[in-house]
Amino acid sequence: MLRIIVAALLAFCASVASAQSCPAFYRFVDFGLMGSDGAVYRGGTVLRAESLEGAPLLMTERTLCRDVRDVAVDGRGNPIPVVTAVRYDPAAAGLDLRALGVAIYEDTAVVADENAQAHLAKLDDPDVTLTRGTDFLCASLQGRLSCQVQSPFANAAPLVVYCDAGGCRMPVMAINNALAVSADWATDASDPALIGAQTSRTAKDIYDFLVPLSAAF
Repeated sequence: MLRIIVAALLAFCASVASAQSCPAFYRFVDFGLMGSDGAVYRGGTVLRAESLEGAPLLMTERTLCRDVRDVAVDGRGNPIPVVTAVRYDPAAAGLDLRALGVAIYEDTAVVADENAQAHLAKLDDPDVTLTRGTDFLCASLQGRLSCQVQSPFANAAPLVVYCDAGGCRMPVMAINNALAVSADWATDASDPALIGAQTSRTAKDIYDFLVPLSAAF
C-alpha cells in the first residue's frame, strides 16, 4: 500500500505546479509518452472527457495536466491536454460509486502486486475465513474483508479490493502497463459472498464504461 501512496504522491507532485495550465475546455485527454530524453510528449493513451453524446464526464477541477507545450488538437480544434490523472464524475458516468479515477504509473503491475500483498498474507492466517466464488476469493479477518477478483482487462496484474464498514476501495485496477483505475463505493452488504459478487460486477461496470472512451482498450 505504501508504494501506491508514494506513486500517487509523485504523480501529484509532478503535476501540481502545472495543474493550472489545463485548458478551459477539452473533449479528450492524453496520458502522454515518455521520450528517450526523459521528457513527456503527446501521443499516449487518449480518453474521452465527454460521453459519445457530448455530455461532460470529468470532474475537471481534479484533472492534473502536465506542462507540455505541443499538444494535439481534436477535429474541432480543441486542445487535448497531456495529463497524469483524471477523476470521472460517477453520477455522470451512471455508476454507483463514490469516486472513479484513472492515473498513470511507472509500472501498474508492480503497484498492483504491492496492493495485493496484504490480501495474500491474510490467506495464510489460521483465523481467516475464506469465501470463494466463480471469479472471486474473499478473505475475512478481524472485521476486515479483502477480495481478489478476475480483472476484466487483459493483463495478469492482480485486482484486490479492500472493504470495511465504510465501504470498498479499489486502489488499483491495471488497464495496461502504465494506466490504472481507482474506485471507491459504499456497500450495505455484510456477507462476503455478496461483497465478492458486487466487487466483480463493479469491476465489469467500470470496464464497460471506460472501454468506449478510448480506442486503445
